[in-house]
Amino acid sequence: MTQWQTLYTGVSRAAWGYFFLYFDIRLGQLNILPEFGAYLLFLSAIHFLEGQRRDLALLRPLGWLLAAWSGLGWAAELFGATLDFPVVGIVIGAVQMYFHFQMMTDFAALAQCYQGADQTLDRRLLRCRTLQTLLLTATTILFYLQERLPEVWAAVMVVLAVVYIVAGICLMAALFALRRCFRDPPPEPYTPTWS
Repeated sequence: MTQWQTLYTGVSRAAWGYFFLYFDIRLGQLNILPEFGAYLLFLSAIHFLEGQRRDLALLRPLGWLLAAWSGLGWAAELFGATLDFPVVGIVIGAVQMYFHFQMMTDFAALAQCYQGADQTLDRRLLRCRTLQTLLLTATTILFYLQERLPEVWAAVMVVLAVVYIVAGICLMAALFALRRCFRDPPPEPYTPTWS
């Protein structure tokens, strides 16, 4: 696989990982886009891109932790149970924030290296990163305040869900735009043949 194919594949996997993360499509009780699928795609993206951005390799243990935790939650939900461990939930929320913040920072750095001269993908990815971090923070805090806000809880969750989906679409669009940078390899430099 060439360097350009590796970059294209890695960015593609991350973009589709966010599709799994941001969209919840269900068949009855079964979520057919489980969150652990997102983290497995992110781990695959890290595998392909760590040669370009070494910091990504540091996220691998956190990715496995998040994949395992979300896999347990998915399995518990499948059997009608929930994982209700408040302290663990707060720690997992903090790990998620760090994981996504650092991963998007690395994608912005990657964009800065490969984007066209007239493109601002790096800044677009940093804006998406900041919005995602704010949403993850708000979601984590609001989840633990739901019992104190019963009268407005439904409205807050609807607004947050709409903003969350819009942010997810913007983030995926930015990653797919970054992927286009790697669609075609750069032209080979011209080397004249002398006779």
